[in-house]
Amino acid sequence: MPGMNGSFSRKRLFGAIDLTGGLSAGRLVWLLSLGVAVAVLEQSFRWPLQMPGHHGIEAMALLMLARLSCSSPWSASIAAGGAAIAAPALGAEHGVLMPLFYLLPGALLDLGYRLRPSSATFALYLPLVSALAWASKPVLRVLANVSMGMQFGSLRAGPVYPVITHLLFGFVGGLAAVLLWRMTERAAER
Repeated sequence: MPGMNGSFSRKRLFGAIDLTGGLSAGRLVWLLSLGVAVAVLEQSFRWPLQMPGHHGIEAMALLMLARLSCSSPWSASIAAGGAAIAAPALGAEHGVLMPLFYLLPGALLDLGYRLRPSSATFALYLPLVSALAWASKPVLRVLANVSMGMQFGSLRAGPVYPVITHLLFGFVGGLAAVLLWRMTERAAER
């Protein structure tokens, strides 16, 4: 009989949890919960940092975790859909384009994940995809400004600054999620 010393077995810790799997009812709830967390965090931390896109850190980290935790080709889009549904109930004020501001980054993240080259390393490729997906928000705002005359406060200084900050924050969020995912995978293998 093995002695009890108070330590835990990493194999037993992760043995009952499949880190990646198909879209089941439990994973659907998980993905939608990640999306709701995106909207809750955005509405809870509304600090006037004067840095457009600063919510990309947590939003893209959660969407990337959704993408990595489910083998469904639409997992990040499902999570983004959860954010788009929850945001109006939480008081998000993004106008008529609000659902697109959540859905487009999730869809682009799913598309980039499917188009990854076989030789690409997740540690760099996925954060780059995450950065581009998050930068779709200011690009969509610029298109809405030019085509429909919609005004956005983040575009006061022009489109370059918001695009750059969205790229930066999206990359950091994606990188954090990929690194967290790698650490979790390695802990589960031990």
